[in-house]
Amino acid sequence: MPALRVLPKETPMSLSLVCLPDDTPAERIAAAAEASLAALSLTTHGPADHFLAGRRRHWFSRIEHESIAGGRLHHLDLAAMRNAAYQLNWYRWTVWQQVVANTRPAQPYWTFLAHHRTTPTRYPLDRAQQDYLAQPRVLVMNTYNALPHRAMDLPTSHLEALQLGSHAYAHFGWLSAVPGDRLLCLDGTLLTAGTGQLAPRMDYLAEANGQIDTLAPDDIVVALRTP
Repeated sequence: MPALRVLPKETPMSLSLVCLPDDTPAERIAAAAEASLAALSLTTHGPADHFLAGRRRHWFSRIEHESIAGGRLHHLDLAAMRNAAYQLNWYRWTVWQQVVANTRPAQPYWTFLAHHRTTPTRYPLDRAQQDYLAQPRVLVMNTYNALPHRAMDLPTSHLEALQLGSHAYAHFGWLSAVPGDRLLCLDGTLLTAGTGQLAPRMDYLAEANGQIDTLAPDDIVVALRTP
């Protein structure tokens, strides 16, 4: 039997938002957003359908949503995006709480990685990865994620936020719904979460949401896939 070969994982895509002034021509929106990121040496892989746009077919009908890559702020239903993410995280936490019942709190991966970087010879990277994955709570989550008929995935990258409790995790979803992983503000300031740690990510989400909420209704936001 031939030896099994482990294929390298694809480079994960991140989501970058670009804010553009209201006088940007409609036919130039995507190109202008890509050029703004290129000026910061960030490559792009095209627009990403990230936002919900609300439209009402008739005055008496319910608002229907479609997923789009961006547009003028008053065309985007950010409230619906945030509410949906809040509800999803609340439900995910209830599933997670049942799955990890009777397991001890686990340390996030970045703590093991930090130990490795401090003493790389005595604590190699593969040992750090093994120690992280061997924690009963992480092991239970990954076991559940392997089930073909699971209710939903339980991302181990959310471990810190999940362990804060249902309300905090639901609010984490609300805050995470819109900003993506990077936000290029109108004044050229680039905001980014930087690391996988929860504390700096929360700082980023607070600042990014604040910047988005100060945009004028006719200002433009575009979502792009970036490495």
